[in-house]
Amino acid sequence: MNNIIIGTAGHVDHGKTTLIQALTGTDTDRLKEEKRRGITIELGFAELKTPDGGTIGIIDVPGHEKFIRNMLAGVGGIDIVLFVVAADEGVMPQTTEHLDIVRLLNIRTGVIAVTKADLVDEEWLALVHSDIREAVQGTFLEQAEIIDVSAKTGMQIDVLRNKLFEMTSGAGEKNEDPALLRMPIDRVFTIEGFGTVITGTLIEGSVHVGQAVSIYPENIQARVRNVQVYGKMVERATAGHRTAINVSGIKKEDLRRGQVLAAVDSLLPSQMFDVRLHILKSQARSVENGNRLHLHVGSDEILCKVILLDQDVLLPGDSGYAQLRTENPLALKQGDHFVVRYYSPVETVGGGIILDANASKHKRKDSDVLQALAIRETGEDADILELAIKEYSRRFISIKSIAMQLGISPEDAMRYAASGEETQTLYRLSDFVYIHADFLEEAARRAAALLEAYHIKNTLSAGMQREEFRSRFARIMRIQDAKHLEKLIELLADNGVIAWRSEGVSLPDFQIQYTQEQQHMRAELLKAYKQWGHEPKDTEEALAAYKNREDGRHILAALAAEGQIVRLNQTTYMDAEILKKIIASIRNRIDVQGHISLAELRDELSTSRKFAMQILEYCDTLKITRMDGERRVAY
Repeated sequence: MNNIIIGTAGHVDHGKTTLIQALTGTDTDRLKEEKRRGITIELGFAELKTPDGGTIGIIDVPGHEKFIRNMLAGVGGIDIVLFVVAADEGVMPQTTEHLDIVRLLNIRTGVIAVTKADLVDEEWLALVHSDIREAVQGTFLEQAEIIDVSAKTGMQIDVLRNKLFEMTSGAGEKNEDPALLRMPIDRVFTIEGFGTVITGTLIEGSVHVGQAVSIYPENIQARVRNVQVYGKMVERATAGHRTAINVSGIKKEDLRRGQVLAAVDSLLPSQMFDVRLHILKSQARSVENGNRLHLHVGSDEILCKVILLDQDVLLPGDSGYAQLRTENPLALKQGDHFVVRYYSPVETVGGGIILDANASKHKRKDSDVLQALAIRETGEDADILELAIKEYSRRFISIKSIAMQLGISPEDAMRYAASGEETQTLYRLSDFVYIHADFLEEAARRAAALLEAYHIKNTLSAGMQREEFRSRFARIMRIQDAKHLEKLIELLADNGVIAWRSEGVSLPDFQIQYTQEQQHMRAELLKAYKQWGHEPKDTEEALAAYKNREDGRHILAALAAEGQIVRLNQTTYMDAEILKKIIASIRNRIDVQGHISLAELRDELSTSRKFAMQILEYCDTLKITRMDGERRVAY
C-alpha cells in the first residue's frame, strides 16, 4: 500500500493522545512535562499496522493554544486528518482554529471522532453532532463520517480503526523519485555511537543509505549513514514515511527544526515568495499592506512582511496576490501551502499557496506581475515552465532545478523546453540552461545600444575590445555567471546582433568613415607593412613618424579587422598576405618532414631569430603548431 500519514487535530484535553494509544498501543507523550501536566506539548508519533501488513503513520499534535506553533510544525506532511471533538465539551476555540489550519494547508480528507462518548447520553451526543456539523459546514469535513468513541471503554475503537484502513487504502500514489527528496526537519538529537539524527515526514521522493543530501536553507552538505522508519532500520524510505535519518558530516548544533533535508542542488533558498493569500472569514481583523505576520510553512516558523500586490487591504474572507518577505531565507517550492498568524496577538489569520518560491521584488499593482502570477496559479505546466525560465533567464538556472521547484518532472521539463526551442520562445545556452526569447531580445537591444554609443565616440575604432565589451555588457545585464555570459555573447553573434572579431566587437554593419588625412595615413601604413614583409616594425616604431599616433593605432586595428594586416602579438602587426604564404610554407614543411625548427624557418625566410620566433608563436596561438622538444609539429 501507499505510505500514508494521519494527523490529529482538535482542542486541548479532548483526548487525542489517549485515542491514539487506544488505536495503536503507543503513548505519544514522551516528555516528563507532558506526563506531569497531562497535555501534549511536542509532536508525538505512532504507527498503526494495517491488515495487509502495511503501516500507517500517525502524528499527534498539541491542542493547547500556546503550542499551536508546535502543532503547525507537524501537520504539513499529513494526508488525512483525524478530527477530534470531546463529547463532554463539543466544539471549542482550538477546534475551530485547528480546522482552519488544516483547511489552509490543503488537507482534503478526514474523519471526525467524538471522544469520551461514554460520559454523555444520546441526547447530548446529538447536540454535539449538530454543533460539529455546523462548525464544519462548507469545509472538506462537511460530509465526513462522525464516529463516537471511548478510549476508556473501547467503544467503537475498532470501527474507527477500520474506517482509517478504508480511507488509507484508496489514497493516491506519491512521487518516490530520489531527485525530489524533501523532508522538513521537526526533531534533532544525537544518539551515542551514531551521532546526529534528524526526523520528519518525507513529503516527496525517497532517501537511501549512503546518499549525499543537503540541509536547506544553509545548503549544508551531509551524507546518510542510517535510515529508520517507525523505529526499524531500512535501506530506503519513501514519500509518506515518518523517518529518522542518521547523518554524517554535520553537527547537531548546525541543525534545527524548520530546516529541510533534500536532494543536493534541488532547492533555491529565497527571502521573497509570491503567494495567493486567503484571509479566514472567521477573523474580525484585516491584513493591510506592510503588516508583519508569523509565517508557518513546512516545519518552520519565521517573521515576514506582507506586500499586497493587487489590493490595499484584505478583509475577512478576501483573497489576493501578495509577496511575503521573510527575515531569513527559506527553501520552498511552488505549490507549498502555508499558514500566517498575526504578529500580536498571535492568532491564525489565513494562509495560502506559494506561487513563486524565488521571487524578485515587484511593484504593487503591476499588471504584468499579476498576469504572471495568474499563469503560475492556474496555467498548464508548459506555460508555467516558460514563465519561470523567462523570470530566471538572467540567473541561468538549470532547467532541472526549475522543474523541481515547480513540481514538474525533469523529463517533462526537457520536453516542454524542446518544444519552446522549435517555436523560438526558448533558446538553449548549455545542456540544461535555457533563456527566454524576451531576455535574448533585451540582451540584443542593450548590446546594440552599447556598441552604437561606442562607435559614435570612437569613429576610427573597428570595435570595442572584447574584454571591455564583456565587462560592460555583464554590468548592464547584471550577469555574474562568466560561462553563460560567454554563451549569451556567442548567441548574439550567431544571430547577427554583433560582430565578434579578434580585433574587437562591433555592430555588423559598422564601417569606419575616414577623413582625407586619415585615408592618407591608412594607405601609407598598408604600403609600409607590405614593404616590411616578414620583418615588420613594432607598432610604436611604425607610428613614430606621425603626429596623431592615437589615430594610427585605431587605423591599424581597423586594417586588422578588415583582414589587411594581422596582429602577431601585443606589439607587432604583419601584412596578411605575406603571413598567409609563410604559414602555408610552414604547413608544407611539416607535412613533408613531420616538423619544423626555429632555425629552419629563420633560414628559409633569411631573417633573424626574433622574427621567426614571432611567427611560430603566432602559429602556436592559432593551434597550427605546437612545441615538441626543440621543434614544432602539427597541432
